[in-house]
Amino acid sequence: MPWWTWVALGIFVASLVAAGVIALLALRSLNRLQSVGERLTVALEDLAAKSEELERSAERASMRVESAEPRFDHLRVTLDRFSVLTWALGDVAKTVGQLRSAVLVRK
Repeated sequence: MPWWTWVALGIFVASLVAAGVIALLALRSLNRLQSVGERLTVALEDLAAKSEELERSAERASMRVESAEPRFDHLRVTLDRFSVLTWALGDVAKTVGQLRSAVLVRK
């Protein structure tokens, strides 16, 4: 066999070995990517579960706010009444003070 056949055969074997190494490295990286993908899937499932729980919690909070709204309305009405009564009590106290000063003899 001529020498260029051996050179061509050597180049072929070297490229075959290089392709094998590259294929091995690609398989390793694909395995790593697969494990990362599995971890991401687990994390996304966990995130979805937490999201559903948060949604249920927000729904319960919304129902509590709706049930508390009439109580706040009643509280506002009561506060308005209280402010009117406080104003009236202050007015009566002022009137009583004026009557007391008018009735009491000054020395």
